[in-house]
Amino acid sequence: MMMSRNMMRSLAVAMVSVGAAGCVNVLPAGSPAAVRYDLTPVSFEANDAVMVEPWSLAIADPTATRAYDTARIALSREAGQIEYYAGGEWADRGPGLWLTALVRSFENSGRILNVGDNIALPGADYTLQTDLRDFHVVHDGRDRAVVVTVYAKLSDRRGRIQAAQLFQSRQKLKSEAPSAVARAFNEAVSNVIGALAPWSLDAGARAYQEKNNG
Repeated sequence: MMMSRNMMRSLAVAMVSVGAAGCVNVLPAGSPAAVRYDLTPVSFEANDAVMVEPWSLAIADPTATRAYDTARIALSREAGQIEYYAGGEWADRGPGLWLTALVRSFENSGRILNVGDNIALPGADYTLQTDLRDFHVVHDGRDRAVVVTVYAKLSDRRGRIQAAQLFQSRQKLKSEAPSAVARAFNEAVSNVIGALAPWSLDAGARAYQEKNNG
């Protein structure tokens, strides 16, 4: 029995369809995407009485050890030892997250218009350098907490240090779930930036005033 061309074409399409369906059924299901977490910039209360600073501020790329220069969330069970959580990770490397949150927080303050990273403001009046010294969870069996420690220095165009200070925040963990850990990091970072940003602006304002009135 001979088939017409239309019948043969229909049979071929049916065979291809069955084959495609078979391939879909045989392939293993893909693993779910890893959950990624970000840091939220600080939102300062608007104050119309605060003068907008006339000087510019560049925020340098932060320094950090290789233990924090990663998208993995760091954990320390013993001093000098770093591990990483298996579930969840940062949306960027730790220093990158910190820099973005810091710049946006300064913008949110409303006190300074000329603020950005070194690329955006290469000839700024002042430069803020930050060293991310602690950016991990401490878990020694008795205490579970997120620790964020930052050493900040404000320098002028000639590299002369105008002010320097250490900032730290410690937030206790109620759960080891990645989402709870990320929330604790957000709180700790917000506390540090909430103190560091006004300190930087006040130090810069004093230095700028002394320079122009001296």
